[in-house]
Amino acid sequence: MTIKDWIYLGITVASYLLAIIAGVYAKDKAKINRATRAGQALDVLGKLATIAVHEAEYIGGTGQQKRDFASEIIAQGLSWFGIKEVTPNAINGAIEKEVNSMNLANKYVNPVEPEIAENVPEKDILQEAPTKDVTVNGN
Repeated sequence: MTIKDWIYLGITVASYLLAIIAGVYAKDKAKINRATRAGQALDVLGKLATIAVHEAEYIGGTGQQKRDFASEIIAQGLSWFGIKEVTPNAINGAIEKEVNSMNLANKYVNPVEPEIAENVPEKDILQEAPTKDVTVNGN
């Protein structure tokens, strides 16, 4: 083998190793992001936003009142967990994301229809056919 062949072999092996490392990183990216401090803070922010938006929806009020209430809940939760310096834009973004998720989930819920119709046309009612008595005359 010439030097040129060894160089091509080295480049090929390095390319494969790089692809394997990138694949492992992409597979475990969510775990890596949650392991970092910023990833943990964003995870807590998302969970608090879920709770806050559902509670604000339950309490009611205008849209701005709900947003302010949810923002207050999230800020209190973050301070209780010791997470500081989360921007109001991040909190509002988490609220918007959760509101959109909740609206999308509620959009596809079908209303419950009654199982038994009250007014059924006569032609749609199943009529019972007369039954044949098989015990008459031993048949």
